[in-house]
Amino acid sequence: MIELKNICKSFVLGGEEIKALDDVSFSVKKGEFVSIIGPSGSGKSTLMNILGLLDVADKGEYILDDITIKNAKDNILSEIRNKKIGFIFQNFNLLPKLNAIENIQVPLMYRGIKHEDSKKIAYEYLEKVGLKGREKHLPSQLSGGQQQRVAIARAIARKSRNNTSR
Repeated sequence: MIELKNICKSFVLGGEEIKALDDVSFSVKKGEFVSIIGPSGSGKSTLMNILGLLDVADKGEYILDDITIKNAKDNILSEIRNKKIGFIFQNFNLLPKLNAIENIQVPLMYRGIKHEDSKKIAYEYLEKVGLKGREKHLPSQLSGGQQQRVAIARAIARKSRNNTSR
């Protein structure tokens, strides 16, 4: 569950304060799907950075799965990001020197999942996104759509049933 209450975020640009988010409140229940839409400059990326724990609000309250996110240290935010949030970035953020399987394995191994278990999970999710046979391809050897599917597999693999074992 995600709950935002009165979230505000401002930036100073050229001596002028820009309100990127002004009193944003909403909630997302488990299993719900939402879209964040709006014109360029409306604060979508700022909101996503706050939701993804890459940035913090100036004011307001953010609750993620009953955890109030406020003044948490970077290492705690990193741990929460790793366990609760799957990212699919616009540019995919695949590591260029790692193949498709290895790109999916990285966050799993950070979670303490053994190499062989993470490899098995990575193969499973790469097949789910229709990339069986492309496991050893580097990002530069994949089309944009294939890179996107590797990023999707990486994001959803963290929810694997095997992710709780260490």
